[in-house]
Amino acid sequence: MLLVPRDILSADPSPSQAADVAVGGEVFAVLLKEMEAGLRRYLLGQFGSAPAAEDALQETFLRMLRYRGLDDAAEVRALLYRVAASVVADRHRHARTQHADQHCTLDDQDLVSTDPQPDRVLAGQQQLALIKRAIAELPPRCRQAFLLHRFDALSYREIARRMGTSERTVENQIAHALAVCRRVSGEQRGRTFK
Repeated sequence: MLLVPRDILSADPSPSQAADVAVGGEVFAVLLKEMEAGLRRYLLGQFGSAPAAEDALQETFLRMLRYRGLDDAAEVRALLYRVAASVVADRHRHARTQHADQHCTLDDQDLVSTDPQPDRVLAGQQQLALIKRAIAELPPRCRQAFLLHRFDALSYREIARRMGTSERTVENQIAHALAVCRRVSGEQRGRTFK
């Protein structure tokens, strides 16, 4: 079946060429109709799929409209297969650049990692090392009060009883330890260390 409508074949000639193009256009349409089956087989061999071959056939006929004034069968046949080869090359080139068969859907993929970024891990490790060193350098009673409060979760009253000192002293020692940790970690003034 010829996929190019006959009225398109003879479209837009100048008035002086209308009679020549109508005759030439009809000859051209007949030539294309005669060559359609062979061209379809050629394109099917190139693509291996009937729908792809039909699309290429349609595109080939559309490109051939530029040459609708030709009426020499040998010339039309040679041009038809040259245009078809160009369509095949264009389609293969397009398919190579698209790699559509290698695409995968990202709908079910987790695109954001829940793992911390390596630079953040390193920064955290460095900051922890600085804080550990600062705690180790605190005066012994200050360090003891801070560790009992932060790691053993003792209240100021329990720490004061255990260390044999006042709650006010424990409060001052823990505040001093927090200030040192804050300064070492580089936190902004006024924020609490938690």
